[in-house]
Amino acid sequence: MTARLVLVNVPNPDELVGEAVSIAKPGGAVAFHEAAWPLHTTDPPLDAWDRLYANFQAYAEVNGIDLFIGRRVPRLLRDHGLEDIRSNTITQVYPLGHGRRMLGMDVIENLGGRFVEHELVDADELTTLKAELRRHLEDPDTFVISCLFVQAWGRRPR
Repeated sequence: MTARLVLVNVPNPDELVGEAVSIAKPGGAVAFHEAAWPLHTTDPPLDAWDRLYANFQAYAEVNGIDLFIGRRVPRLLRDHGLEDIRSNTITQVYPLGHGRRMLGMDVIENLGGRFVEHELVDADELTTLKAELRRHLEDPDTFVISCLFVQAWGRRPR
């Protein structure tokens, strides 16, 4: 059983890992590929991104989402009885023109309305922050680094 970026999007990821382990056949593998935030890191830094990132954190907390689940996955697999736990980490650089460079913008587009509904930011400020972030990401001199991705897997005992 494999899953990618599932645990970072659900409350109670521990339960989902337990379910995955329970349905794996004896000797079968269970693997997850998860994020450990922040979504992106940029240089030079940008106050608008910091403000939006604070909204992500507040929204996640209200909704029981662990933005840092990636770093806990090896332990969750071990806690649920898997053996031979292995892991790998991945981070990437997103130069201008890379398909994932604007990923932070895409996430904000998807969740921005919810930030406003939860009164984390008002609509006018959100519009301003998004415009600043877009300009920053479109600047060829902005260095964009992905979040840390953690891949972890193990085998169910026979």
